Amino acid sequence: MSRRLLPLLILLPALACGHAAAAEAVKTLTPAQKQALDIRTGSAQRAVHVPLDGLPARVSVPLTGSAVVTAPYEGVVVELLAREGQTVRQGQTLARIRSREAMTLGADLAAAQGEFRVASAQAGRDRQLLAEGIIPAARAQADEARSAAAAARLRELQAARAMAPAGAVPGTYELRAPIAGRVLERALQLGEPVAMFAKAYVLAAGNQVMLEMQVPARDAAGLRPGLPVQVAGGGGEGRVSEIGGAVDPASQTVRVRADVDGGRLLVGQQVRATLLLPAPANAVQVPSEAVIEREGQTRVYVARDGGFVAVPVQRLAQTTTGESVITGAVAAGTELVVRGAARLDAMPAGGQ
Repeated sequence: MSRRLLPLLILLPALACGHAAAAEAVKTLTPAQKQALDIRTGSAQRAVHVPLDGLPARVSVPLTGSAVVTAPYEGVVVELLAREGQTVRQGQTLARIRSREAMTLGADLAAAQGEFRVASAQAGRDRQLLAEGIIPAARAQADEARSAAAAARLRELQAARAMAPAGAVPGTYELRAPIAGRVLERALQLGEPVAMFAKAYVLAAGNQVMLEMQVPARDAAGLRPGLPVQVAGGGGEGRVSEIGGAVDPASQTVRVRADVDGGRLLVGQQVRATLLLPAPANAVQVPSEAVIEREGQTRVYVARDGGFVAVPVQRLAQTTTGESVITGAVAAGTELVVRGAARLDAMPAGGQ
């Protein structure tokens, strides 16, 4: 071994020990210094969740417990009986529409009922005559076919009448609520034409809405259905129901949907949401003021040996309410500086 390298090899362990000692250097303060620097201590709390704060989200119609009412026939809106935000019962009339199809539907239904009665009676007589050998089987089979066709036509018109119940005024039909709930949206305008199968109303049972969030792709691995979601400003709480299977190339986010009990939220509203991811087993929660970030290093000051020692940590999340979730050699219940940590960090090791 070269003699030039020998002193260096002897010096390296000493330097390493010096750095370790510096990292573990205790900063001691007198009571007067603590008061002057406004140093306060507290305990680290076990973290249950890692909050992702400030996620952009949009309120939309829930997938479950909701219904869209459409107009089965084109026509003109002559009465609007339900307003947005109103609570309606199942079967309640929402609107009345004047329609040419509604004028002819009643007559067609009456004619179909008559045709079915005649065809059914004729088929019954033919079965009796066929049993007595008076008519050939072909004639009985033809009348049975006509009876079946008349029955199918009657069922078709009865289904049409069920979709468009007749209004009090001839030539009108009614749109009725298929479920009990709240009117989220009304697309009809009084006196305006409405197209066939056009959306008329959107109803939702209870106060449930769906929240569509954009979650950064780096956090996608921790996503799963059932995670808690909170809307900023006390707008509501819920659970994740759907997780997108692709990343948006432009924003590098994943679409996540949650069912939220949002009595004050309106469909189409833009809000901010917090998604609560499960925290690692060694994660703790501390006030954000306790965490110091300087020169690419993150640390907290732990009470030890009558003073305070800087302990390296990793910050997982920082909330808008002034809390941070960290991991490192800080266990739940550890006493640490929660106020004045930046001022303590600026002091030289050993005290002042």
